[in-house]
Amino acid sequence: MAHARNKPEYSLNINGKTLIMDSTRFELLKKIDKCGSIMGASKKTGIPYRSALKYIEVMEETVGHGVVFTTRGGRGGGGGSKLSSLGKKIIKEYTKINKVLQKVSDLNELPGRVKNIDNEKKVMHIDFSGQDIILPLSRDFNVDDDVTLLISPEDIIVMLKPQESSIRNIMPGQIIGLKLNEGMVRLEVILSNESSLDVDVTQYSKEKLGLDLGKNIFIGFKAVSISIVNN
Repeated sequence: MAHARNKPEYSLNINGKTLIMDSTRFELLKKIDKCGSIMGASKKTGIPYRSALKYIEVMEETVGHGVVFTTRGGRGGGGGSKLSSLGKKIIKEYTKINKVLQKVSDLNELPGRVKNIDNEKKVMHIDFSGQDIILPLSRDFNVDDDVTLLISPEDIIVMLKPQESSIRNIMPGQIIGLKLNEGMVRLEVILSNESSLDVDVTQYSKEKLGLDLGKNIFIGFKAVSISIVNN
């Protein structure tokens, strides 16, 4: 579907054609969609107008279809540019891939060791610095394997007290850091085993639960939310 590069630059599959997109072209299309003008988008992104036209031309040649539609105005004006449905699809696909890769780059990495494999219940127990973490059974691991557990900050639930639910992994912790992270609030939480991890919550949840520095909380995550790899 996509191959990430440093810019970031991705190869998108658009209607069976491979389109190379980077953040510069992405921002150009977004600004055209917002202000309805290639010239206006050029000024807002700092891309020279001729370069903006060339970017659009290359995109359209690659996918074999119009990406930006432009109409000329009369003496009284009225002209402008707008994205075609395909142009909007390019924005959507780039956004999806960028979000997925950013989520992956933000993963918490928890070192652990396989301490028990329960074939009857089809689960594994992982020792995470003295904490017991339960995962679905995988035949790729054996008892005493050193592993790394991967979990996204978005998949971690914050509670003020342990709750009976489908969340099987619950640990006490304390908030030692707070910062905004793309519209969310990122908490740095230190656990009782002195390991720390990042947790993302909404501003609403922060206020409702009174999540401030020094607050004692419980964090939880479902077994299926965790990925596991061998060290």
